[in-house]
Amino acid sequence: MGQNELQTGLSPWGKVTDHFTASLFIGRGQYLIEKRYTVLAAMEAAHGLEYDSRAHTRRALIYAIAPDGHATLLTAALIEKLLSLKSKVSA
Repeated sequence: MGQNELQTGLSPWGKVTDHFTASLFIGRGQYLIEKRYTVLAAMEAAHGLEYDSRAHTRRALIYAIAPDGHATLLTAALIEKLLSLKSKVSA
């Protein structure tokens, strides 16, 4: 993986992602969705969504979206792995 994978949109499985979304369920069929082009920006957007008064105690989810529309949920473990790989490359 390249050193800028968090900025360029490479997913942890090596496929190119088109963008990332932060999504928060707020009610029956209702979601708040923020589209971002890096994992770090999506994490910041997710954090912001969680402060919405409709969020209550819900947590936002982050998805990697492929150019063909396929969405993959990024778990905390995958995000941690991406961040650790970036810190190893930066060191």
